[in-house]
Amino acid sequence: MDMAGATRTPEPPPRVADVERIARSTDPVLRNLEITECYYQLARACYAWTGQCANWCTFATWASRQAGRTIRGEDFLANLERHLNLRQWFTHPMKTVWRKAVRAGIYNPQTTVGRLAGEIHSPFDAFEHASAAVARGNLKVFAEIGREFARFLAACGVDATPDAARIAAFCDDLRPGNPPDGQRYLRQAFARYYQQQFEPDPSVRAQMVYLANLEIGFHEQTRLQPEIREALDVPVRTAHDIGKRWLSILFPGAGRWKRALEKPAAAVLGLIARAIARLSAEVARRVITEAMMTLTVPGRVIALGRNLDVPADPSLAQITLQDLEAMLSNIEPGPGIADDCGTDDWSNLHERMHFIAHLFRAFAAQEPLFRAPFTPGQVAQFQSGRLPDGDLCA
Repeated sequence: MDMAGATRTPEPPPRVADVERIARSTDPVLRNLEITECYYQLARACYAWTGQCANWCTFATWASRQAGRTIRGEDFLANLERHLNLRQWFTHPMKTVWRKAVRAGIYNPQTTVGRLAGEIHSPFDAFEHASAAVARGNLKVFAEIGREFARFLAACGVDATPDAARIAAFCDDLRPGNPPDGQRYLRQAFARYYQQQFEPDPSVRAQMVYLANLEIGFHEQTRLQPEIREALDVPVRTAHDIGKRWLSILFPGAGRWKRALEKPAAAVLGLIARAIARLSAEVARRVITEAMMTLTVPGRVIALGRNLDVPADPSLAQITLQDLEAMLSNIEPGPGIADDCGTDDWSNLHERMHFIAHLFRAFAAQEPLFRAPFTPGQVAQFQSGRLPDGDLCA
């Protein structure tokens, strides 16, 4: 079946060189699509260790696919349509034009269209700003953690008996210390991924994988903190800056005007543009926050601002692993406090980890998460350097 979510023929696991090649891509839109597909391939390869337990890459696949909507500006258009009560007949042509602009490279600074978009300040600066921040975060996490998963797959084959020297050699290449600079949590997580395959108790194995996922999640979210804050920080440029740029666009020869004419004209245009920018920034903040606090997985749209009313996977209903209990005690609320994992502020690291702990626990073995994020046809298109047609998050 040529549809996203269908099972595909297994491919060789991505190598470190594959991750590094993708990370070098300068087109944030196509790079995100390749990152998402690579996460899927890494996740599939790791099932040799984790079995039916979702590993961190399983969740990263869908988080990266969701990030792609922000990077391409699709969630902004959808949310603007709803917030401004725009009609479908009005927004459909806008979406068509927008897809063509994305395909032409509006988000790629290496293209003419991308350079022009970067020079022209408009009321939509906030959306471009958020798109760029999300793209940088997507790349930052993949270039580090995706690379370590590929290295882990190459260095630590599935063993019949534990090989302490093999996993120790892998972990020795990870930096000591806490994030954002240290990789202590990655060391612990990959050691658990390796060790759990020799654990005879299925419940303990599931808890070890869950704890490893949380440890990588904490490292990832700590590293992402600057990009998340930046994406939610909607900039409103000064009236003078906007006015001068609008003047140069409307009147290319304005740079040769005498200062007595140029300055008042820029001021008037700046006041008009700034008023529009303020209004768009208010809408943009709501739209960006809503877009970043939504996760679409197969068959479900999860609102991160609401409590995740899904029970823990049966394999994780009872927590007996001491290290996992200690980790959760730092994430979950204390005794007598309602355990609502909905978050009002996605820029708050502790609130994010509270939600992620519930997400990883509830969806630890849900089959839809193991499906492919793209169709074979879509993969072939973006791997050849072309943005696929149609909805990439259907």
